[in-house]
Amino acid sequence: MASYVPAVLIALLMFSHVMDAMASDDLGFFFFVLMWPGGFCKLSSEGCCDPKVGEPISDFFARGLLPYSNNGTALTNCSKCTFHLDEVSDMMGDLYSYWSDISCPSADSINLWKFTWETYGVCSGLTQHDYFNKSLDILKEIDMLKRLEKYNIIPIEYHDYPVREIMEAIEAEFNVTATIECSSNSVADYQLYKIYLCLDKDLTKLISCPVPAPEEIEYCPEYIAFSPYTPQNETSMAANPIRMSTVPE
Repeated sequence: MASYVPAVLIALLMFSHVMDAMASDDLGFFFFVLMWPGGFCKLSSEGCCDPKVGEPISDFFARGLLPYSNNGTALTNCSKCTFHLDEVSDMMGDLYSYWSDISCPSADSINLWKFTWETYGVCSGLTQHDYFNKSLDILKEIDMLKRLEKYNIIPIEYHDYPVREIMEAIEAEFNVTATIECSSNSVADYQLYKIYLCLDKDLTKLISCPVPAPEEIEYCPEYIAFSPYTPQNETSMAANPIRMSTVPE
């Protein structure tokens, strides 16, 4: 009698191969990128705009969980696994709030999620759902805005902070060093823009970064601004809470 493999088993095997293709053998660690929207708004004279859908929060946004090799090479475009919106349907509210596209003219944040997944997420070894869910969990557990507030580092107009002071506060909280990226505009107004932290390849803990940061970032002068961000349709943390999971330490 001829043997056969059930169709369901074939599908599972095919899925397994797709998942294997997503994880690079060179994976050494992850950069986790937090973006301060107030710094983004100062990049150009256009400022920033509310997205077409959703309400961004007045807090640090997630901007990527970026897989890297130990020698500092970004791992990108490892497979052709495309973005599927239905796979993040249970976290859409959080994504619209904490992973929002506030560029001008108003955009749809879905395109940002799609780019991030198809560029970086496919190399993470995670499913699409787990990639975004884990990123949101890490963002919440880091809780950078409240951590900085403990050291009287708060978003405020017309006040500059020493970069060293910000980095020392982050190191005191997490026992690791961070890299800070600044935004600047035509009048050389340097703003806190992005913070880069590193996690081990299993995403279980924060680690000291094997390399400082992606090469293309714009570093900061000695003093920088930390400007407030208030979306036009602000949603409070209480009204739109983000889920919690494990704490990277």
